[in-house]
Amino acid sequence: MSNVIGFDYGECRIGVAIGVPSAGTASPLTTLVVPSSGTPWDKIDQIIGQWHPDALVVGRVEHHTQDQGRIKQHVRNFCKALQRRYRLPVETVDESFSSARAYALLKDMRARGQRRKIRKTDIDKAAAAIILQSWFACHDGLPAERGTS
Repeated sequence: MSNVIGFDYGECRIGVAIGVPSAGTASPLTTLVVPSSGTPWDKIDQIIGQWHPDALVVGRVEHHTQDQGRIKQHVRNFCKALQRRYRLPVETVDESFSSARAYALLKDMRARGQRRKIRKTDIDKAAAAIILQSWFACHDGLPAERGTS
């Protein structure tokens, strides 16, 4: 498997990361702003076309929030749409606190002088990388089968 793309799905923004399963590493790629018209498929098409991933990984909500049911359904719909559109294995991994972990990592980098201001878009794409690394750790970087897990 050459590479995998990870998504931190949100209603306003979608963080995207690229990962290399054989190395077990993931890097933030970009953050897509979700327009009022819905998922920015044109931009996702460009990313898929550029990187030619072997699988897609999406963070799923497991922690308790007021909107947990609604967000879970949006993530499920996003996963189904990814699978239909790209005919690639789509897997999920618990994304609990990935944004908080991403913010802490970026904050530490800022304290060491390695970066400047932390923007929400930076947090989203860093969270997508954390989601991918969690998936690598749980699945040895290999998709179990085609379909949403």
